[in-house]
Amino acid sequence: MIDFSHHARVRAAQRNLSGKEIDYVRAYGQKFHKAGALIYFLRKRDIPDWDRSDPDWMRLAGTAVIMAKDGRTVITVWRNNRSGLKQIKYK
Repeated sequence: MIDFSHHARVRAAQRNLSGKEIDYVRAYGQKFHKAGALIYFLRKRDIPDWDRSDPDWMRLAGTAVIMAKDGRTVITVWRNNRSGLKQIKYK
């Protein structure tokens, strides 16, 4: 079970991301330990073959879920399909 900060709830609503979609990013996305947080970033190549024909899952490419260091609280979520991974690696 994960918790959402108020900020994360607002951002998820703004970006039209459900809890199920955030869990999907956490399950299949690449995991980074940066800036005192856990960052899950979903690239197109991270989406399993069986989900690639589903546009609902493909739209999640470029989505990042930022969690507290303990891995239980979502701090924020954002999307950047073009340079999102570059930003994460720069931090």
